[in-house]
Amino acid sequence: MVRNWEIIREILLKLEKMSPDKTLRLGDFPEEKAYDYSYHVELLFEAGLIYGEMLKELGTQASDFLALRLTWAGHEFLDSIRSDTVWDKTKSRFVKEGISMTFDLIKSVAIGIAASLLKQ
Repeated sequence: MVRNWEIIREILLKLEKMSPDKTLRLGDFPEEKAYDYSYHVELLFEAGLIYGEMLKELGTQASDFLALRLTWAGHEFLDSIRSDTVWDKTKSRFVKEGISMTFDLIKSVAIGIAASLLKQ
């Protein structure tokens, strides 16, 4: 499956908005895209951007997940892409240049775009 940065951003934004006594679960997303969201939450766990746990049955895909909160790195990454303006300009830059979006490049480009907007 290809990484979908829109889904990743959506998960991070949704998790950040939750109160500390709540958990983000698979049921909080559209049922018809359950596999997509499970896959991307697992990637976010692996990347160290969120804390939580995947719930799996032996030999099957994830049956649910418990996303508890963003990590420091998760907050930092989300802060760099939170603004819709910065996010749209960041995505456009990658399309224009024909370059694949990677975590480090997204963060770097987004920070550069935000800095240039601040200088205006």
